[in-house]
Amino acid sequence: MHELSLCESIVTLVVESAGREGIRRVTRVTVDIGAGAAIDPDALLFCFPLVTEDTLAARAELAIERTALKARCDACGTDYAPDTLIAPCPACGGTRRTLLAGRDMRVVSFEGE
Repeated sequence: MHELSLCESIVTLVVESAGREGIRRVTRVTVDIGAGAAIDPDALLFCFPLVTEDTLAARAELAIERTALKARCDACGTDYAPDTLIAPCPACGGTRRTLLAGRDMRVVSFEGE
């Protein structure tokens, strides 16, 4: 389960940033996960309380936002939102495309006191 190590990285980033900002307690962390990122949001939600235990982020809420896939067809240049990573271009049926969004994960923000 790579979500555990992802949670550890998220918490390390947030706790270090919060400490630099003089925040005593993190209350909410918001992450954005792309639809094609191969990350299970439920697994992140499960791991988060375990990883935040005994940190500035203990009992913080983890909010997850989702980013849809966005692609550009290499054959005809059409931008489209595929349902899956292998969906063909709706304009020409081509299968060669460049993914523009939806494969990454990022920490959007955190809140604290």
